Amino acid sequence: MKTPETTVDPHGTICRQGHGSPRVRRRKTTCPLTLWRTQDPARISPAEVLRLAKLVATIEILHERRWKAARTGDAAAAAAVAIDHLHGRASRTRLTDVILGNLVVRAFGGDATAGVIIAHALETLGRLDPSDPAPTQLARRWRAAPAFHAAMHGSGSSGARVD
Repeated sequence: MKTPETTVDPHGTICRQGHGSPRVRRRKTTCPLTLWRTQDPARISPAEVLRLAKLVATIEILHERRWKAARTGDAAAAAAVAIDHLHGRASRTRLTDVILGNLVVRAFGGDATAGVIIAHALETLGRLDPSDPAPTQLARRWRAAPAFHAAMHGSGSSGARVD
């Protein structure tokens, strides 16, 4: 009896062959740019942060002169870009996901300010839709995240080099 072969392609599709026709199912994946608003920071893995860092490194933001510094590890630039972007914004956009996704990378690299800015953005989302408690709950977790990461990893590093 032949055992089915299992392969996973680069897009996360699991393919099993054998015992008749091939079966394909899509693995559940979350866009790494949305981790800041969809995942408890305690459950974000170093592999997810590395995936996010690689994605953010490929993105350019037109007319934002501080972005290159922000995405390559300058904590002050990352904070400034995020604060300027969030100021007066009443909705989340893909650009918001990119900028705050970069802050996830910075937070996991030990930048305590990044978690505070993410928490502020989530609290703002919570105020915009009071019927959804998820953003406010995540905000509390992100506020606690810097201490969590420092305690978990000693030096405040996630163990995965993302810069």
